[in-house]
Amino acid sequence: MKTALVTGANRGLGFEISKQLGSNGFHIVAACRTLAKAKETVSALAAHGVEASPLEMDVSQTNSIQAAFKMLSAKYQQLDALVNNAGVLLDFGTPASELSLDNLRESFETNFFGAFATIQTFLPMLKKAPAARIVNMSSDLGSVAAMTDHHSEQFAVVAPGYRASKCALNTLTIQFANELANTNIKVNSASPGLARTDMGGENAPFSVEQGAAPALWLATLGDDGPTGGFFSQTLGGKKHAW
Repeated sequence: MKTALVTGANRGLGFEISKQLGSNGFHIVAACRTLAKAKETVSALAAHGVEASPLEMDVSQTNSIQAAFKMLSAKYQQLDALVNNAGVLLDFGTPASELSLDNLRESFETNFFGAFATIQTFLPMLKKAPAARIVNMSSDLGSVAAMTDHHSEQFAVVAPGYRASKCALNTLTIQFANELANTNIKVNSASPGLARTDMGGENAPFSVEQGAAPALWLATLGDDGPTGGFFSQTLGGKKHAW
């Protein structure tokens, strides 16, 4: 059975991605900030017939990531999929001129540095898999093209720290994809669009199932699948401009 590590697995898109991957034959390692949340997530997934294991991992803390790797690598020989889903939106509606440096740093700690450290730390396990997949959960708001297009629905959205961190995450996707282009690992960014989660709100146009669809596709790509791309549910799963 293939194994997938999903960060921020306890709610919203993270839980749905875990559920969908589990339904597609993956054993899920549900990574959450606390072990209690991880165990609750495993129980909730079991109710959907998904086999999962709990993992305590706070992606904003390097020591936590390293401890999680030590624990996971002792239990599993390889990792077939990594979904960097853990993320925060802390500055919606705050203009860049009023954004505190602490707030900006907090956004980057989880959304960018956390994903970077997780990929780098778990890469040895991913390299051992026959065909590993890395999915970075980005956002349409991380598109520079959208930020500069007056006709884009995302143009006027004010969330400077969040948008910058997701833009940086997309850059990370490209860098790792290029580095690993001649290996068995594919790396892509996925945008769920605006889905009905705690972050997206109850009036968002996409269900959580729809929002999880790009991540599911990218985590289960065949050998002929893309790498180094940015794909959005807003565009029906098609490529989004960087």
